[in-house]
Amino acid sequence: MTKNGKRLVRFFLLINGLMFLFPLYWMINLSFKEAKEVYVNPFGLPHSFDANNFSEVLEKVDFLHYLKNSAIYTISTIVLVLLLGSMLAYALTRLHWKHASLVTSYISIGLIIPVQVIIIPLYMMNSALHIKGTHLGLILPYTAFAMASCVLMLSAFMRGIPKELEEAASIDGCSVYRTFFSVIVPYIRPALSTQAILIFMNTWNEFFLAFILGAKDEIRPLTVALLDFFTSIGVADWGQIGAVMILSSLPTVIIYLFGSKQIENALTAGAILK
Repeated sequence: MTKNGKRLVRFFLLINGLMFLFPLYWMINLSFKEAKEVYVNPFGLPHSFDANNFSEVLEKVDFLHYLKNSAIYTISTIVLVLLLGSMLAYALTRLHWKHASLVTSYISIGLIIPVQVIIIPLYMMNSALHIKGTHLGLILPYTAFAMASCVLMLSAFMRGIPKELEEAASIDGCSVYRTFFSVIVPYIRPALSTQAILIFMNTWNEFFLAFILGAKDEIRPLTVALLDFFTSIGVADWGQIGAVMILSSLPTVIIYLFGSKQIENALTAGAILK
């Protein structure tokens, strides 16, 4: 590629990157403006950086309560999916048993079933199991919907592990569980980290299931609480809207900034595994 071609590609990537950063800039910009200034100067820098919007939002919304609920859902889902998903992927790819390929195909169907299709039976199951209105009523569906992608991705990594490692562990007297936790888990750590970040993004920002199954204020996550906040203030104060959007998206931005390199490395490594 010529120098002019490389410069053109870099210019295109720069413009593309700025387009992705603009919504973040706009939210931060709004959060420090008064309600009147938003309409007079929507995209320019605020005349005076005032943090009153953040304090007013924290007074109107029990932010820490909803933040705690979102953290409970997210952390619980990550732990369950990584533990159960990695063990299932190990059983499907490294252990020889009848119908393993059929089970893999069955799990793959989970990637193409939208949650809207099964929301009614899911709601009925929650009621029948008496977990409706509890944290568990959302944690279990979140875990189920995240399981398919986790199992398939970890299976791709495990297929690249030399069988000699397991044979050596077996000779040393390791059981199946000891081999899994001592040999397999350290090898697939990049994939586990990637899955943890992806599950965090999906669970933290999930709205549909949370709106249907987590309507009670005691278990309401942050995404549903924001809907009530936006409905209550309407479009009267865009400064407060920007402030609450910054507060709610800050954990996601931090996680992605620290984990984006890990995602890139894991996806690159997974692409070359057979």
